[in-house]
Amino acid sequence: MKNWQYFLGCLALSAGIWLIHNLSHMQTDVVTVSVIAESNLPGRSARSSEAVSMTARCKASGFRLLYIEHKDDPVVVRFEAEDLVQGEGDYFSIAPAQLYRYVNDILGPGTSVESFLFDELRFRFIRELYKKVPVNAISSLTFKQQYMPSGGFVLQPDSVLVYGPADMLSSLEMVNTRPIVRDDVKGNLHGEITLDAPQGMRLSEQKVSWSLDVCRFVQLEAELPLSARNVPAGTSLSIFPANVKVSFNCLFPVMDDPRVSTTCYVDYKEFSNSLTGRCLVHCDNIPQGVISYSVKPEVAECMERL
Repeated sequence: MKNWQYFLGCLALSAGIWLIHNLSHMQTDVVTVSVIAESNLPGRSARSSEAVSMTARCKASGFRLLYIEHKDDPVVVRFEAEDLVQGEGDYFSIAPAQLYRYVNDILGPGTSVESFLFDELRFRFIRELYKKVPVNAISSLTFKQQYMPSGGFVLQPDSVLVYGPADMLSSLEMVNTRPIVRDDVKGNLHGEITLDAPQGMRLSEQKVSWSLDVCRFVQLEAELPLSARNVPAGTSLSIFPANVKVSFNCLFPVMDDPRVSTTCYVDYKEFSNSLTGRCLVHCDNIPQGVISYSVKPEVAECMERL
């Protein structure tokens, strides 16, 4: 009796070793898997409404083929929008030539496809309400002394599609980023930031790339005379004050001194349309190296003398 038990044990062990050895080798077989597609198609749902069966002749280890054949749950695969071709109605198809790029996502690592046994896969993406809105950068930045941004944030993409109920979409004007926080900045900035999706709504993009140019500046100040333009012949305009203080933020090093070329003025046309005689102070002939400037006071008191 013991000899029989020993014999059966050896037989089972041998069969197990043989099976493991066999399944470890590369084999070729026809397998079928269920696929659910995800994509970023404008005006469409993020995921296909049902799974589609895909059949292919594959080469993989026996273990891998066994796993694929006995996997019950559909595989969720994200396809690039440009690989999906719109057909009739809500259906989008992908050809075998493009599917080779997604073999690892569909069948797992270590699997190669010798051939797909179909002409195309067709997925159904339902229409959804959406609205295209700009992206707004939220930031909290501090700069080292004599450093400042030379422009605004550059976002890529600078707008996104927002999906949701009609009443929510109608009141939505923009989508904000999560706060971009930097301290003691003294050079150009760039990065990637997550978008703050409104509750109950879906975005076409989850993140955006951003950049901000930062420059070193020099501050120059000057007291410049205030003149009047477009004054009709035979009319005089009294202006108070006669001079204004202008502060220039200039790129370092300064190539053209703005204190020499800049002129400050009020426009008689604005005065003639004013009920109070108060006119905005304008600056002209500002050289290119000036990043920003401020004028004090910003408004002058004007009085016409006939």
